[in-house]
Amino acid sequence: MDMPKPTSLHDALAFIATYVETALQPVRIALSAAYGHMLAEDILASVPLPRFDNAAMDGFAVRADDLAPDGTATLRIGQTITAGRKEIDALRPGEAARIMTGAPVPDNADRVIVQEAASVEGDVVHLRAIPGGKPHIRRIGEDIPRGDVLLKTGTRIGPGQLGLLTALGLRSVLVVPRPKVALLSTGNELVDSPGFLERGQIYDTNRPMLARMLQSSGVEVTDLGIAPDDPEAILARLVDAAAGHDLLISSGGASVGFADHLTQIVSRRGFLEFWKLALRPGKPIGFGDIDDCPILLLPGNPFAAAVGFKLIGREIIARLEGRGSAHHDIRCLPVTAPISKRQGLTQVLPGRLQHEAGRMTMVEPMPYEGSASLRSLALCDVMIILDLDQTDIEDGALVKILPM
Repeated sequence: MDMPKPTSLHDALAFIATYVETALQPVRIALSAAYGHMLAEDILASVPLPRFDNAAMDGFAVRADDLAPDGTATLRIGQTITAGRKEIDALRPGEAARIMTGAPVPDNADRVIVQEAASVEGDVVHLRAIPGGKPHIRRIGEDIPRGDVLLKTGTRIGPGQLGLLTALGLRSVLVVPRPKVALLSTGNELVDSPGFLERGQIYDTNRPMLARMLQSSGVEVTDLGIAPDDPEAILARLVDAAAGHDLLISSGGASVGFADHLTQIVSRRGFLEFWKLALRPGKPIGFGDIDDCPILLLPGNPFAAAVGFKLIGREIIARLEGRGSAHHDIRCLPVTAPISKRQGLTQVLPGRLQHEAGRMTMVEPMPYEGSASLRSLALCDVMIILDLDQTDIEDGALVKILPM
């Protein structure tokens, strides 16, 4: 018996969770190429960080025994230690070492007195340290002891993570491959910007927008360009891309107009698993496969396309990467004005965040100007998501928000 096709956002997400059952197989890659990938292994500290005791400030390394109770001392400068120096002599009684930030400190040094608290006369330094002040020495393993679990499987490698992995001396890491996504726009009316527009033509805003949204989700994007409203041309382009990609995404050509071919094309070459959801904007969103490659059909109107990708496209990518869900960033905030909607429909509205003392406190619903509104996309901070059973939302009631 055939299962009923999903008709709501909730059912569509549940279907995708079962459809994408196996994540992409992990691969080991050079650390230099790992930025933006998701770790497929836990990272343990094979070495302590810092690897050696080093100066946290420019100044003079001294022994505590050479300081008077009030923190003063007059010592001979026995050596100068710069960052990267390998041979370091131990301090002798009555001796200080001029030292630079990051340089290794002598084994018997107890503290570094900053250069602002020192005056030099020839090879002698007069010190006036604050008794009990900071030692200004970064001790071995102070930041990271050996054996600590530093990064968990599923961590996205950003700038900070890359710096840490580099400091550990790793040459390679096990990661989930970036999902490969092919992106296509369809429609005779579309032209790449900048370019000459004839009467009735518009610039393709969806492809550049969706490409950046995909890249920020950590995927590898292939731009398939614009296909005219020709079923055979669209099918050829998608079939060619299906063989080398993990996901196809199209925008436009999926509603009920006479020139909308995508749903028929998918059904010809694969399966159309669902089409038309109780979602506004974004009703003509579809999902299926072409030659066993998943395909997400997004509407042509830009706000609707953005909604479809944020709510459904990111979920497909999360499943391909082996993450449980992409919607961990959904949170709730009070709304600044009442909202009314029809029951049985998931409604998405543009919203602006309000802040107080640097904290997000409320969300202001913006006027809904329709699924084609570029103004809404450009000016909103978040999408406000109103569930199927919600109808009249009072001022101050909590609503779900998804960052843009």
